[in-house]
Amino acid sequence: MYFDSENVLENKLIILYALNQFKVPINKEQISQIILENVQISYFDVQFLINSLLEDEFLNKIDDNNHEYFSISEKGRDTLNLFTDRIPFYLKEIIDIFIRENKDKVLKQVKNISSFKITGDGEFEVSLRLLENDVSLIDLTLNVVNKTQARFICDNWEAKGQSIYTEIIDALIK
Repeated sequence: MYFDSENVLENKLIILYALNQFKVPINKEQISQIILENVQISYFDVQFLINSLLEDEFLNKIDDNNHEYFSISEKGRDTLNLFTDRIPFYLKEIIDIFIRENKDKVLKQVKNISSFKITGDGEFEVSLRLLENDVSLIDLTLNVVNKTQARFICDNWEAKGQSIYTEIIDALIK
């Protein structure tokens, strides 16, 4: 249940405004990132508002390979046009600037994932993955001789996985 009923309309309009300005379908996590970094709305409220907007047909949901993306519907756009003056100008400005400066960053969700475990022979198996928008770009498994090396490799992967991936690709295509 949404507890801040006084601002429900304004907060729904803010989400519609952000989606309208973004211009391409994005997932819930990306919508949340835009809103949470710019507006005083809690994560749970954002999730509730997205579901409510979807239920009221102000948003379109697109299912693509087990991923859900959302865009503003015509009904949502019409409603936004009618009530856009209820969104404070400064919030529109903040959202516009954020989208202009961070659109590529929001769309390109890259995750470096690393872990290690001891194997039966006393060595360590290190698993390294690089995901972009939940699509695996690379998945490596390495065997190393001690825990210190395993931890060091994991730390480096977390910090530099994208550049290491680029170097590997460059080396393989030359």
